[in-house]
Amino acid sequence: MTRLQEAAPPGGGIRSCAATAGASCVRPVQEDGAGAWARAEVPAAYHACQAALLPDLAKVGEMRRIARAFLRRCRVSEPVAGFVVLAVSELVTNAVVHGEGEVVLHITVAVDVVRVSVTDHNPAPAVLKEAGLDGESGRGIRLVDAISDAWESNGEETWCEFRDARAAA
Repeated sequence: MTRLQEAAPPGGGIRSCAATAGASCVRPVQEDGAGAWARAEVPAAYHACQAALLPDLAKVGEMRRIARAFLRRCRVSEPVAGFVVLAVSELVTNAVVHGEGEVVLHITVAVDVVRVSVTDHNPAPAVLKEAGLDGESGRGIRLVDAISDAWESNGEETWCEFRDARAAA
């Protein structure tokens, strides 16, 4: 089961911009002189998408599709979007395999950075491992480290960031 919800950006002033591939996404918008909301297609300084799922490896592909559709709508450049989707896959898989309880994926897109955050209820932080040549696991966090500009894990949350994310609008 996947549960979707809206996430409020800092400073409030939110309005749903779309149910992109089943994900909920929100962003700050301005009202025009007549009090109408700005069009969703107009780029904003901040976009957010959040999805929650029960631990199930079959849902990892769905999270990749949600991320890809959301990043496309936010006009994230294709090379960066590819790395972000790969990080989503690795972080969600890590949370499903090693985490506890519900897994929550949260993606934010600002003008110059995409941040991916995955939370679960396991208090143990994700760590870099050395996988053996024949090992079937142990490469996910190392891959996230290699492709992202920054990453960290405090236990229940593991996040990574990608800089210079938006395509010229």
